[in-house]
Amino acid sequence: MKPQTFLILAAMLTLASCNRLDVAGMFFSSGTHTEDRVAQWLEWNDQHPATVITGAPDQYNVYVCSDIHLEGSTDRVGRFLQHEYADPNGLFSIVNGDIANESGPRPFRLLDSLLHLPTATDTCFVTIGNHDIYFDCQQYFQQYFHTSTYAVTVQTVGGARDLFIFLDSGNATHGRRQLQWLRELLQHRGEYRHVVVATHTCLFRTSYNYSTTPAANLPEEEYYELVDLMSQNKVSLFLMGHFHHKEQHTLGDVPYVMTSNLNEDPSYLVVTCADQVSYRYEEI
Repeated sequence: MKPQTFLILAAMLTLASCNRLDVAGMFFSSGTHTEDRVAQWLEWNDQHPATVITGAPDQYNVYVCSDIHLEGSTDRVGRFLQHEYADPNGLFSIVNGDIANESGPRPFRLLDSLLHLPTATDTCFVTIGNHDIYFDCQQYFQQYFHTSTYAVTVQTVGGARDLFIFLDSGNATHGRRQLQWLRELLQHRGEYRHVVVATHTCLFRTSYNYSTTPAANLPEEEYYELVDLMSQNKVSLFLMGHFHHKEQHTLGDVPYVMTSNLNEDPSYLVVTCADQVSYRYEEI
């Protein structure tokens, strides 16, 4: 490619990245990277008590979606949340990364507004995704949702305790500090009936997602370490997003389940926690 052609192409990509098509942001995001971001999340955690949900039924449902890519319309996200609110066994929901599809605070403000409507009856937990970093939106994620490395404990009326762990994989790595935090947390695995882990990036390269673009998949060494850690600790369910289609794997007796893009494929996951953990896909 001639230097002049390259410069013209680069200029076009830069101009196109002003709002919705943030090509430049994919490679030169001004947001911090995983180690620095996790340090900020854990610092916030140290200053705020961990969330504990008490009085939950011994069998309850958790509603999960990802890749909502808000640009203005919140119709499907609103209906997803309303389905959870209308479920008598619904306990909380999860938005597993990629809230944004444009630069600026609007996607986070829109989601936050849905979670604070008078009809909002339950909590929603979120993770950060690659779009939430590439669009220079990390500051807005942090403003509205504070942390993406944290744990939530559910205590049921029958005395069971379940643990939900949320991770930051926005740069296609969990990083050394976050994996150390995860290992320390899982040392207490025996205290819980079930452990469910949620992270945005898909762990697997399959026929559907051979992409090697930034934030596509974890480094192989980290992948091996992570799946081994999940298997050793008998994690009940591992939730993923990012590749915009449904996908399911079982490795070391651990089910790995991916949700699709809520805007392109109007489906979500319902996870049922009882004596066993099960899940099913539902349509909006």
